[in-house]
Amino acid sequence: MTLRSTCAIVLKVADHGESDELVTCYSRELGRITGLAKGAKRSARRFVNKLEEFSLLQLLCRPPRSASGLYFIGEAELLRAHLSLRTVYPRYVAATFLCELTLRFTRDNDPDQRIFALLQWALDSLDRGEAVAKIAALFHLLLLDAAGYRPELLQCGHCGQAVGPGRSFLLLPGNGSLLCSVCQPNPAAPGSRLSVQTLKFLAQAQRAGQERLNRLQMPARAAGEALEALHRYTLYLLQQDIHSWRSLRALQVESSAPPQAVPRRRGTKSA
Repeated sequence: MTLRSTCAIVLKVADHGESDELVTCYSRELGRITGLAKGAKRSARRFVNKLEEFSLLQLLCRPPRSASGLYFIGEAELLRAHLSLRTVYPRYVAATFLCELTLRFTRDNDPDQRIFALLQWALDSLDRGEAVAKIAALFHLLLLDAAGYRPELLQCGHCGQAVGPGRSFLLLPGNGSLLCSVCQPNPAAPGSRLSVQTLKFLAQAQRAGQERLNRLQMPARAAGEALEALHRYTLYLLQQDIHSWRSLRALQVESSAPPQAVPRRRGTKSA
């Protein structure tokens, strides 16, 4: 079969035998694909330092003979390495979270250029040093939108009250809509509470074009609230957990903890 050239982002890499690798990518032209890179672990020219998670590649590959088969990856050209995403731990955790979400919310051979562009924007932003929680929250929000599960964040889904001061709001995991404090029959109703400030940031992100996302000044607290709510909504949609969530949440807890005083050694005088 004819070889195809496609631009792709590496989501996951796994060993296959002694010298081969299985590479799962999200391709701009082909969607989510898994390809076999023969001899990748021993290649000194075709694949060296290229088939790495989070890398942007130009792949030359042969489609499978059947719908459930593997692509054959013949060559790979490195377009962007995103090296810091594999060397700086918080960025690595966030990038892993983005890729896992992409794996869960996409299907094989079902391309969506919006999802590809969103993932590329998020990885580029993390690589430049943008705030981890902000990028993870915005990506999660907009990926849900692209996958057809857009949360409704402008008004209470029960009474239609617009988001504003005077009421608090829950994001209901069952349908992705808001429930205001007046409509809550039970104060302990299941859902994730979101401040009005957080909701306004998220609604602004839903309206903004991708080129304007980096201009949004989203406080760390708002990003943390958003991540918690979107994670609970995603649990309901997928009926399974996101494995990298615990590591990402641990980063948020650590970053929000008050700094600890460094104990003085005995025999030293304070300034």
